This record gives sequence, structure tokens and C-alpha cells, in this order.
Amino acid sequence: MKNPHLNTLPIDYLYHLGLDSSQDLKGKFGDVKFVCMMGSAMRIAEFAKKVSLHLAIDEVEPIGKTERCSIFKVGPVLCVSHGMGAPSILIFLHELVKLLGHAQATNVSFIRIGTSGTLGLTPGTVIISSAVLNGKFEPQLEQIGLGKSVCYPTHIHQPLAQALMDAKGDIHAEFGITLGTDDFYEGQGRLDGAVQPPYTEEERTAFLHLAYEKGVRNIEMESTAFSAFCHRAGIPAAIVCATFINRLQGDQVTTSMEDQHLFTGYADQLVLQFFRKSHWLTK
Repeated sequence: MKNPHLNTLPIDYLYHLGLDSSQDLKGKFGDVKFVCMMGSAMRIAEFAKKVSLHLAIDEVEPIGKTERCSIFKVGPVLCVSHGMGAPSILIFLHELVKLLGHAQATNVSFIRIGTSGTLGLTPGTVIISSAVLNGKFEPQLEQIGLGKSVCYPTHIHQPLAQALMDAKGDIHAEFGITLGTDDFYEGQGRLDGAVQPPYTEEERTAFLHLAYEKGVRNIEMESTAFSAFCHRAGIPAAIVCATFINRLQGDQVTTSMEDQHLFTGYADQLVLQFFRKSHWLTK
């Protein structure tokens, strides 16, 4: 942890996690080597069960508060849901890093396993982020604090991303730049929101094609916050996303629930194969 102000706190209350520094966090979390994050509480519970089968660990129970996120510890893997959008994931990133700092965990890496729309690829393709851009096509996260704008660079840990790609097996996975936006509708150039957008259909189409030309292959809402925060904290981080829809062909997510479950399973399986194939869990 890089914040000296934390040294003045007698107890650090991790409010949204339902934990605090007076507890035996080192005994519970000191062996964590990976934090896997997903938006959905239901999906993270399913993923935790998959990790438990991989590591032959029988009991998987939620930790701390459950109304705002779900947390499962499966051996050295911490599985956490983060909700939707940058504000939500940033809350949990702050508290997770403080949790692991208090626990004196070392050599920890973060992986976000997300869902997204793709640009130009077949839905079901898994995208491993090679870089992250914001809605202005800038490699940074812009935050407002004390009335001022502060920008933090986004960063993907390339050795971790490459190790994930090396573990893909027969899963259709590609590297691509991820566009992280502040909104699902107008932030991503959709025409199907509740109010008339401030752009034309022609402008929307031009924006998406420009993104493709810049190397963007998927669009979601958490990558800028995730990659910038982890870089700022000095934590290796990578992003693996399932894709549901080719945005060059439309705005509405019409993918069936069965296919959505199948496609998210590809991203899950790739990360599990990475655990199985690599030496990262033994570091």
C-alpha cells in the first residue's frame, strides 16, 4: 500500500467488504496470489466453484458482506464480484488492495474476467487486452477529485497477458485493444437508449470504424479503471473478456442466454487453463 495516511488509522474499516484490519487478515488472506474479478455476483460464484474443482478444495463459502459484492477465497485465489462501471470497481479495488496489504500478501496479480461487445470479430471470441483506451481514445483514466481532473495511465502487464494467451489451447482468443467507456449506451455509441443521442447514425458508425482502425477489438466499462488503478498500485494486471455482440452489426444484445453462458465459459476456461499450465500459483 502506497498511502501513508493509512498508518494513522488505529483500525482500517473496509466498509464495502465487511472486513477490517483488527481481524486476522494475514492468517486468512496472506497466501493469496491471484485476485479474479467479475461484474456479476452469480458468475463469480460459479467461477469460484470451478477454481475449487481445479484446486481440489471442497468448501467455497462467501466472505464478509454479501449485499454489495460476493467474495470467495479458494486457496490462493480470491474471487470477487465488482458490479458495473468504473465507480463500482474502483471502490472494490481500493479495499481489496488494502485487504491484501494488511494481510502482507506478496506477488499478487489481478485478472478481470469480463463480458463485452466486439468490433469486427465473431461473438464468442475471447479478447485478451493488449492495451486499454478511454472513450476519447486516450490510454488513461480521467478522475475528478477536489474539483480537479487527474489522469492516470492505463497499463496491461504484458508477461501476464502473454501467459494467458499461451494457455488458450483450442479456445478462440485474440489480443486486442479494449475501449473502456463511462456508459453502456451513449458512451458506447448506441442508438437504442431511452433518450435521443447527441449524434447521428452516421457519426456513430464513423466512431466505431475509427475505433476498429485504432486496433480496438472490444468495448466494456471497467477496463480503464481496472488497468489504471492496478498500474498505480504496482500490481500486475490483465483483462480477459468474453464477447456477445459485434457492434459493427448492431447495438442490441440479442445473444441467447444459453450462448451467453457458453461464451463466458470460454473466458473462465482460459483462465483456469492458465492456472493449470503455468507456474504462477506456486510463486
